[in-house]
Amino acid sequence: MKKIKMEGWSDLPHELLYEITKKSLSVIDYLILGSVCRGWKSFAEEYKKEFMASQTPLALFFSSKAISFYSIFDQRLYKVLLPSPISNQNRCFGFTCGYLVFLDKKNRREDSQLWMLHPFTRHELRFHEPPKPYNRVILASVATPVPEFVLIAFCQFLPCFQVCRSTQTNWTQFDFNNIPFPWRIRDAIVFKGKIYVLTSEAEIGVLHLSPHLHVTLLNVGHGPHMDMNRGVQCLVSDGQHLMMVVSSLASIQHTVYELNFVRMEWMMMVNFADQALFLGRSMGSGFCNITRWEGRQQPSNCIYELGSRNRRYIVSFLDGRHHMFSQGNHMPNDSLFDPFWYFPHLSYNVDSLCLSDN
Repeated sequence: MKKIKMEGWSDLPHELLYEITKKSLSVIDYLILGSVCRGWKSFAEEYKKEFMASQTPLALFFSSKAISFYSIFDQRLYKVLLPSPISNQNRCFGFTCGYLVFLDKKNRREDSQLWMLHPFTRHELRFHEPPKPYNRVILASVATPVPEFVLIAFCQFLPCFQVCRSTQTNWTQFDFNNIPFPWRIRDAIVFKGKIYVLTSEAEIGVLHLSPHLHVTLLNVGHGPHMDMNRGVQCLVSDGQHLMMVVSSLASIQHTVYELNFVRMEWMMMVNFADQALFLGRSMGSGFCNITRWEGRQQPSNCIYELGSRNRRYIVSFLDGRHHMFSQGNHMPNDSLFDPFWYFPHLSYNVDSLCLSDN
């Protein structure tokens, strides 16, 4: 057997590091590994996408000074301290592309800022607060000569949305109050280079940023068994397909529809195959392929639902069965806000827009 001569830990072959990280490291451990030395940093960057794809979604809980990430599958808890300016003055009201979105809750002024923090990399983005009310934001990137971010803000109860680029200070507003029956945006998602919006009238459209802000509604059929008036809707994606979740307000019941772009019709999904839907109460929802999680035996073809702060955590199967999933001894007892799912495999790339289509 050939011996490998090493002068120190930094000389460990990438093949050996790969085997170690594949079997035993958490997301936080992986980030720490990348900060040890130049060689390990190079390894961490090279295999980051593959490693993150192998990680399960984490339930995110807030305390006054820290964020807790909890894995429901191996019942492990990870804590990340918040920077003091955030923990003392700001509230978190959402997240997008791995960034938590904070707003100054004590000193609302004209120069108030949206503060976006990536809890793992600690990277920050700052935008001036939108002039009109909002309760959701979507982050995207555009590959212009000078790379920049785009933030879309909207309120689910008002007929308008607002857009700001990181290279600018002012927000551009689009108001559709002037149409006979003004609709509102229920949800929005970046999918294959475009921004898709779901309206309060259960219509799907594309938000264009250029040459001017406007929405093009698509002519999409609802299907024979689709009841859009029975609950709350949100848009989700697995990267290849665009889906909508319709949730009943009166019971633990969710129906998922996939948009068939050939037939231009919403088709009800009766089988998720190797995937599972991770559903948050007000945000943090998405599909995951469970076969990517090496060494774990969790059921697929089901819905993992995080409830509100009253700790209602449920696994629902498509045949109507549902049960509470095990919370373990380390799951936080309470959270300042409703807990939501955090997806490591989606947290290291900001969704990109194709300007030629926008």
